[in-house]
Amino acid sequence: MISIKEYPNYVCSIEIDKPDKKNALTRSTIEKLINFFKTSANSAHFNVLVLSGSNGFFSAGADLAWMKEGMKQSDETNLADAQLFNELYHAMSCYPKPIIAKVEGGAYGGAIGLIACADVVITSPDAQFKFSETALGLIPATVAPYIVKKIGSGIARYLLISGQQFDGEDALSYGLAHILVPAEELDTITNKTAKQMTKLGPEAVSKTKELLNYIDQNTFKISQETKDYCASLIATARKSKESQERVGSFFNKNKSFNNE
Repeated sequence: MISIKEYPNYVCSIEIDKPDKKNALTRSTIEKLINFFKTSANSAHFNVLVLSGSNGFFSAGADLAWMKEGMKQSDETNLADAQLFNELYHAMSCYPKPIIAKVEGGAYGGAIGLIACADVVITSPDAQFKFSETALGLIPATVAPYIVKKIGSGIARYLLISGQQFDGEDALSYGLAHILVPAEELDTITNKTAKQMTKLGPEAVSKTKELLNYIDQNTFKISQETKDYCASLIATARKSKESQERVGSFFNKNKSFNNE
C-alpha cells in the first residue's frame, strides 16, 4: 500500500504504508509504485518527489510471505514477480523529476535498491541497512546492478555477499546516502531540501537527469539481457530448498510478519 500526498510549493510525497510489516514491498505495492512513476512523469502539479516509509521506517524490502509463495507458483508467474523489481528500479531511474529518499529507521534488501535509484538520499546516523538475502537462502539479484552502479563493485561485493549490517554513517561513506542529519531533523531537512529544489528549472532538471542517464548507459549499461538474467536467478532461488527452509525458519521466529 502507498499513500500519496501533494503539498504546496510543488512537492509531492509518496509513502510506503505497510507499518505492520515494516513497509515490506508486496506485489501490490510495487505495482502501485510502478504505475505512479509511469503516470506522474509529466505532471504539472509538482516538480519534486519525496519517497519515504510510514511509522518511522523506510522499508524492510521484499515481503517474505510473497517470496515464500515462489515454491507454489508456476515458473512463468515466479519469473514475472521477479521482473517487477526490474520494472520498478527502471521506472525510478528514468523518472524525469528529482526523487528525494527520506530514509528513516533504515532499509533492507530490495528497499536499498529504491535508495540507489533516488537522486538525493537523506538519512540519520542511527539508521540501519542490510542485504539480508543470502542469510535467507535468496540472491540479491535484481537489486545488484543498481547497487554496483551506485557504490562500485568492491563495496557492493562486501555488502551483498556478507550481509553485514551497516548504519547511516557507513551509507554516507559508501556513497549510498548524500545528507546525514540527526533523526529528529530528518523531516525539517528533507522539506528544506525539497523546497530548494522546486526553485530549479523543471525542464533543466529533467534534461540533466536525461544526460546523466545517457552517461550511465555508456559507462554502466544495465541491458535487458542483464535484467532477464538477474530475474531468472531470484526466481530460481525462491524455489530452492535452502530458501524455503530459511524463509520458513524466519517466519517461525517472527510470527508477526507472517500474513498467511
